[in-house]
Amino acid sequence: MKTNKKLYRVVLAALFAAMIFVLTFFVKFPTLIGYIHLGDLAIYLAASLLPTPYAVAAAGIGAGMADFAGGYGVYVPVTMAVKMLLALCFTNKGEKFINVRNLIAVFICCGITVFGYFAFEIFYYGAAAYASMLPNLLQAGASGLLYIIVGIAFNKADIKSRVTIR
Repeated sequence: MKTNKKLYRVVLAALFAAMIFVLTFFVKFPTLIGYIHLGDLAIYLAASLLPTPYAVAAAGIGAGMADFAGGYGVYVPVTMAVKMLLALCFTNKGEKFINVRNLIAVFICCGITVFGYFAFEIFYYGAAAYASMLPNLLQAGASGLLYIIVGIAFNKADIKSRVTIR
């Protein structure tokens, strides 16, 4: 049973990595520097459902692949680092997606996204990095708001108990 549990979690993490890739690569809106996407929504959901190492791996792999496939190769290392940090903010403990820690995590993730990319872009673009702060905040904020909406719906449908193996 232990091997099956581990395999189940690896497969679920791979599915989340694929979902993160799809929501980042295909569901995007271009901005002056980069794009706004919904991949963070899937990262937040993965981190609320999977044990931390699996969620962190799914976040880094899915988001990194999306940047690489989209021609943003220079962003792959910073994207992987930022998205892995986002996954660390959430907890999969408890029976619900939406709990106090995960609500606080949404706000922390906005800061990590904005300042994580800004720290990289200030060296890469110079003063033009300031132009990316608002789009990054909008992307993280929109993903956070959608996470709360989807999380509430998932809580009502009792998705977590149907998917999680204890």
